[in-house]
Amino acid sequence: MAVIGYMRVSTHYQKFDSQLQALKDYGVDEIFKEYESGRKCFRNELNKALNALEQGDTFVIFKLDRLARGTKQLLILLEEFDRRNIHFVSIENNIDTSTPVGRFFFTIMGAFAEMEAELIRERVLAGLSAAKKNGVILGRPPLVNQVNKALDLYHTTDMSTDEISRRCGISISTIYHHLRKEGVYRTKKTKTDDLLVSSGEKNK
Repeated sequence: MAVIGYMRVSTHYQKFDSQLQALKDYGVDEIFKEYESGRKCFRNELNKALNALEQGDTFVIFKLDRLARGTKQLLILLEEFDRRNIHFVSIENNIDTSTPVGRFFFTIMGAFAEMEAELIRERVLAGLSAAKKNGVILGRPPLVNQVNKALDLYHTTDMSTDEISRRCGISISTIYHHLRKEGVYRTKKTKTDDLLVSSGEKNK
């Protein structure tokens, strides 16, 4: 099983000395080093390190802040390690998920992640409820302009419903729905298009 090391500094002016020595002392097989901010989710060397890992391998860092500067980003990475059955080690933080204490730490972190997600969900629902009480219309806005344009084209041009649908960006069934609301009904009279007659003509 491979032991992959990852170390990071924010700028080229910083040194890897302490990280490099700690990873070498641990006995890593390969080290990926990166000059990049820890707040960036996409990091080239980190992605290379993650892609190099296989089931049963160990991923080693010097400290947690070398891997991520935010709790959410860290939790996402830890969940990926758990899903892929990869051991995670943070030397300075004494975290090793191959041990009972390390797995306990992972469980606690997972619980915090679930709690955070539930709190976010509750805030969203509370916001939606407050918006409804204040008369805010939720969901997709009605296609008023497209519908009006489609009806105008139907009544004033010889365009087929297929052409009107493409021109206005709404479905044919939506066009028919609003025509029926005007008292206009559909009857198949040709092979090329659905002709519509008013309810008065229909009953003659």
